[in-house]
Amino acid sequence: MKFNSLVDPKKRELVREAIRRKDASLLMKKKPSEEPARDAKPDDKRIQGSGLEVFIPKEPGATMEEALSRAEKEKRVIASNKRLDLALNGSGEWKNISEVFPCWSGTMAAYEEVGKPFGEVVEYIDSETELKYLFPVPQKYRGKKDCILVAEPPDYSLEVKGDERIIRAAVVDLIEKFPAETQKWYLADPKHGIPVGNPIDNSSSNARYLWRIEKRVGFSARDGVIGGYDWCGVVLYYLPSSARGVAVIGREAAAPKK
Repeated sequence: MKFNSLVDPKKRELVREAIRRKDASLLMKKKPSEEPARDAKPDDKRIQGSGLEVFIPKEPGATMEEALSRAEKEKRVIASNKRLDLALNGSGEWKNISEVFPCWSGTMAAYEEVGKPFGEVVEYIDSETELKYLFPVPQKYRGKKDCILVAEPPDYSLEVKGDERIIRAAVVDLIEKFPAETQKWYLADPKHGIPVGNPIDNSSSNARYLWRIEKRVGFSARDGVIGGYDWCGVVLYYLPSSARGVAVIGREAAAPKK
């Protein structure tokens, strides 16, 4: 039987290329299950410090995926929701990065519909791009309901597989009593700054305004609240494909601008 009848032209060319390079790996196509798992925590050393820097101004802004890609390339850590909270409330540090607001934080979060227990994965589809975002649920958190899963930068990566975007996290925290009602004030979780518990008034310095939708996977964001409450809004409903500003951890803390 002739060689030409065994394979189509494209495969034949791959074989010839493999022979030329003496690279047998080109002859084998791994199944998805055989592909090595991506390291959830990048092994490259990211720039760390005590300050914050403007990485991407709100104009033009960046999508979630663009922000992650650029931060990884430039070895930067996107400021977490809690780190931004410290800059925004009780200090004037936010003035040094004012051009990023409203902005993404690097805090990755996933939550289900109210009353629905976590299964193996939280799925969310961006209505603009139709991309599917998947957040695998650790075994110990499956069956929990009315909670939110959180992974902080840089302890996760974004795996791209066709139209799927999979969050690969080395460390995932569970925050209980994630509120069912949106556009209300709540106390903030002390570790991640995510609103929790029952609605309160805004008299507490630890009160944060929550925006949520039915279910979602993606960055949390910081935005302002109507009525002059500077950037007390924790936003958990923006589309990952929308463009926001981005701040990153800087080497040294700068004196607040006047």
